Amino acid sequence: MDSRLWRDKLRGELNQKGLPTPYIDRLVEELADHALDLQTEDTSMEAQQAYERLGTTEQLAAAANQEFRRRTFASRYPVLTFVLGPVAFVPAIFIMMLLLAFGIAWIIGSTLELVAGDKLSQIPEQTNAQLEFWILWCFNGYARFIPFALAAWIFCRWGQRTSMRRWALVACGIVAVMAGIVFTKTTPATGNSPGLYMLGLTFNPNLRQLIQILVPLAVGGWFLLRVP
Repeated sequence: MDSRLWRDKLRGELNQKGLPTPYIDRLVEELADHALDLQTEDTSMEAQQAYERLGTTEQLAAAANQEFRRRTFASRYPVLTFVLGPVAFVPAIFIMMLLLAFGIAWIIGSTLELVAGDKLSQIPEQTNAQLEFWILWCFNGYARFIPFALAAWIFCRWGQRTSMRRWALVACGIVAVMAGIVFTKTTPATGNSPGLYMLGLTFNPNLRQLIQILVPLAVGGWFLLRVP
């Protein structure tokens, strides 16, 4: 068998197993080099004999698939990774993202106080109210979408690297459900009453909750179906 035909056949067998392209390219090159080494050691051996000593392309693909699945935690424990994993991971990343936002806000506020000083107290009350409204509005969107979109992206990347895209879609579905039960309410400041921001968990089907559910699903669909 011609070396190029053998490589193409082996590559096709490995693709059918759903293995990632970088892994396939590296494995095919390593096996081809090994076949060449066999011919170098025994000059009387033809290319066909060298490939036969390695095994059939079906056998090689099956062995490579088994070895690849065995070497990753996600492949050995898909339920733990892609079903129970989001249940524990999403709340953690949600809290971390909120703390990150608070930290950035504190740094910005402290810097403004240090630079502007008393000038901040001279800002008109109406301007302060509008600024507070936009800050709350941006934070609301951040809390409702960014942590869940990031969690979906992380599980998609994990699923792609381990060739477990269907399991990653399951994880995205769980992330979407968790995103859909997050409830927020923003009340702008009026007169002497300060602004109010409420965050909790509830099941209240509406357009806002639907959008929260669709965002992680959109991330999973785009990443797993469009990214090679």
